[in-house]
Amino acid sequence: MVALKEQDYDKYARKMKKYLKWELIILDDFLLHTITDEREIKILFELLEKRNEQRKSTIVCSQRDPDNWKAMILNDEVSANSIMKRATKHYTVKINTR
Repeated sequence: MVALKEQDYDKYARKMKKYLKWELIILDDFLLHTITDEREIKILFELLEKRNEQRKSTIVCSQRDPDNWKAMILNDEVSANSIMKRATKHYTVKINTR
């Protein structure tokens, strides 16, 4: 998304708009690798912030414990805290077993 945003902002905006229209998105392997690029951090924040504003559902799947997510967003504790608030806001955990 970073390259797309820099090369063709209109195409980036259309793609982001599409992600914001969906009632549900699933972020799989969330923060599997560290994020050090400020541009990536801003895009992730923008996506989560706008989806929260619109009350859209986002499922976050990760191999990492949520307590360790902030450590995966390097160089910017404020952004890490902001992303964490949005990734864990208005959530419900349901586990059904038979």
